[in-house]
Amino acid sequence: MGNTDPGRAQPFALSLATPNVRLQFRPGRSSSFQLLHRHCSLKAKLTTPRTLLAVFLLAFVTLFATIQHKRRIIVTFDYDFRLNPACSPTLTKNCIRQFNVYDKAAEGRIKLFSIPVPGGATGFVKGITGAGPPILLTAGEHTLAVTAESADGFESDSDACTTRIQVKN
Repeated sequence: MGNTDPGRAQPFALSLATPNVRLQFRPGRSSSFQLLHRHCSLKAKLTTPRTLLAVFLLAFVTLFATIQHKRRIIVTFDYDFRLNPACSPTLTKNCIRQFNVYDKAAEGRIKLFSIPVPGGATGFVKGITGAGPPILLTAGEHTLAVTAESADGFESDSDACTTRIQVKN
């Protein structure tokens, strides 16, 4: 105790309950504490960063898995324009202006998109195809319906042209 020079003072150690950790304080230097690990391996030092990385990756994967992906619906059907002709610049009444595609849910019909009448369509036309914009669809079974819409805004029976699709996650 006869040494009063703070620069020459010997460090002292405080005992803690943990046997592998020593708290060291050096008088006369900065008054910060320093944890010293006696038996610390590189494996033990990487445990916390690895754990944080694993938690971050798990959160990212969970978020990615729960996000619903937008899907594009493409429908192809046939229509007989001998029954109702297609609208044209000269024919604007009692004609088919477009086709509408619906998802027939329990809540009712939900319009997904419309398909224009093919140019110059007459008689029985096979393979009329239309694609909608990317939309969110819940997983499960959906009933799609296609209707013919007249120039007056009237539509054909939505039960006349339906199909069922299965949407998977």
